[in-house]
Amino acid sequence: MPIFRANDKLALYAHVPKCGGSAVSWYLTERFGLLAFHDNQFTRHDPRGVWSRTSPQHIDRVSLGRLFPEGFFDACFTIVRHPVDRIVSAYHFQLEVENCIPGNLPFTEWLEDLPERSAENLFAFDNHVRPMDDIVPEGAAVFHMEHGLDPLVPWFDALTGDCSGPRAFPRINERGNYAKVSGERTRPSEWDIARIAEIYARDFDRFGYAPDRKAPIAPAPTLTATQISERDAELQKFNSPMARLSRKLRRKLGA
Repeated sequence: MPIFRANDKLALYAHVPKCGGSAVSWYLTERFGLLAFHDNQFTRHDPRGVWSRTSPQHIDRVSLGRLFPEGFFDACFTIVRHPVDRIVSAYHFQLEVENCIPGNLPFTEWLEDLPERSAENLFAFDNHVRPMDDIVPEGAAVFHMEHGLDPLVPWFDALTGDCSGPRAFPRINERGNYAKVSGERTRPSEWDIARIAEIYARDFDRFGYAPDRKAPIAPAPTLTATQISERDAELQKFNSPMARLSRKLRRKLGA
């Protein structure tokens, strides 16, 4: 769970894997500076030399409570996602990027084995398949990925008392970014959806989702006309040819 300083506040981002984490981490870094308790290279380290069972940003809330006393953070937020979409995304990421799933293992068979595998190792797949309820601390401000990330901007404005940060979240780390290794997108069957609803029942209940409904039960936060205008202008600037070229050069130079 990345920790960051939001002006004079110490804040926690309860990072649920496969819920827009790359875009959120980019925004936090752009607005508030470098993140703490965050290691994007965790799975590349020699397992014999790491101190934790998962990436620090994927820590579960019980472990978090052992390390940080109640009231330590001034604010906490999270982004959640429909459990079906999240688990399908996790499957593809582990299959196509991390190579932790055999290439000939269908989604249904992997899903059926998931409860047993998780029982043997609570931290399987770097907590990518851990229930959201196990990760999100009580009292965290909850945002739904289906509503987009834009509502976070006014939340940060209210937290800090200023509007100095970026006005939009760019699209980062979408599946298209690793198109060279990605295969056909899995379409979960009715059996798959029912099984996910059983395995992740706590997530459906706590975060307001239904197996047969894509959108969360909670309505989307309303953005003002000014906020929408600022967002659109920021995205246009971010996606300009010059900005794209600049980011490409920075990646090549490792800057």
